[in-house]
Amino acid sequence: MPAALRTAGKVALPLGIAALAAGAIAYGPSAFADDSDPSLPNLTAEEVVAKIAGANPEALSGSVRITTDLGIPALPGGNRSADPSALLSGTHTLRVAVDGPDRQRIGIQAELAEYNVVHNGRDLWTYDSRGNKATHTTLPERAPGEDKKDAAPPTGLAMTPQEAAKQLLAAVGPGTSVTVTGTDKVAGRDAYQLRIAPSQPGSLIGGATVSVDAETGVPLRVVVDTAKGGKPVIDVGFTDVSFAKPSADTFDFKPPSGAKVEETNKKGAPDGQGDAKNSAGAFGLDLGKLTGGFTGTDPKVHGEGWSTVIEMRLPEGLTLPKSDTSKDGSTENGQSDQSGQNGKDGKEGKDKNGDKGRDLAAQLLDKLGTKVDGGTLFGTRVVNALVTDDGRVFVGAVDGPTLQKAAAESTAAR
Repeated sequence: MPAALRTAGKVALPLGIAALAAGAIAYGPSAFADDSDPSLPNLTAEEVVAKIAGANPEALSGSVRITTDLGIPALPGGNRSADPSALLSGTHTLRVAVDGPDRQRIGIQAELAEYNVVHNGRDLWTYDSRGNKATHTTLPERAPGEDKKDAAPPTGLAMTPQEAAKQLLAAVGPGTSVTVTGTDKVAGRDAYQLRIAPSQPGSLIGGATVSVDAETGVPLRVVVDTAKGGKPVIDVGFTDVSFAKPSADTFDFKPPSGAKVEETNKKGAPDGQGDAKNSAGAFGLDLGKLTGGFTGTDPKVHGEGWSTVIEMRLPEGLTLPKSDTSKDGSTENGQSDQSGQNGKDGKEGKDKNGDKGRDLAAQLLDKLGTKVDGGTLFGTRVVNALVTDDGRVFVGAVDGPTLQKAAAESTAAR
């Protein structure tokens, strides 16, 4: 079933929750500071985490509001667009419905358009009203004896509070503080507030507050903030929610009149990617695709938990000016930054044309970055990337000095 819509069925016990339950994380005391908050029995952080792990909502429906501020420019259309990529900035409303592992529906609502993903048995539909286009994917049959809840998800959609909480808890490890900070009302329901935060320096993430339904254990809201403060990076939560079984016709889908329909299947889709391209869109993040253009062996991992740094290499042919580029435009070895100037015909001429796109990409990256000792630093509110002068890339939700330290340690280990 689509991971983005997997809000039903038993919430799997992720590694992060396992670490919490095993006592690898530092728990703090419960704190109920506001008399106006719901009066609930005192629970420890371990008990609230256990409620999340044991949540088993077979059905639910409701509205989800998501506000994202990653520190990147808003995409064209803003809040009026239902394009999944628009969820990367601004505030948007989603409608969610779930009836077991085989039926889910999620839709992005906007002023001028709507985008829907509907999963019903082996049928997976996406519909974009902007171009009146629909995609129908026939999912493969499950192998005999395969548990429905263990089936591989066909998409990477993950925009509900439950999925956000699961990903957050799966990412935590040593160096994490977990406390119950109070109670709250979310979508009219009583909830415990679980605070998860790094207890070590260097992380750009200040922490996250997860509002957990007191009755069902379902995460109702997740708010992620930065170490520097300001607006939350992500605030995703239900504005209304029901755990009653949705009507069966909620999961029926018929393309509107005149819609262009593309038929695909899990294996052998036209572009070789099955429903991943058509259904996941900007909802999911495929690390394989993200790093596919990078060279060398599999990405190396430095550190752990909130301070994890990923090391890769730039794609072949893409380089940035050295961090000590001189005023005349030549690097420390005296060679011009301009590529292909020595090629006038034959292969050299072709190399000149072929290098043009890489040169433009390098120039754009150079303008966006900040020169630091040993390379160029790029950043948003929650992610920084260091491109070293020798073509390595270090990425993490950490500050610049932490990336530079990882780069230095990697160099020393060679």
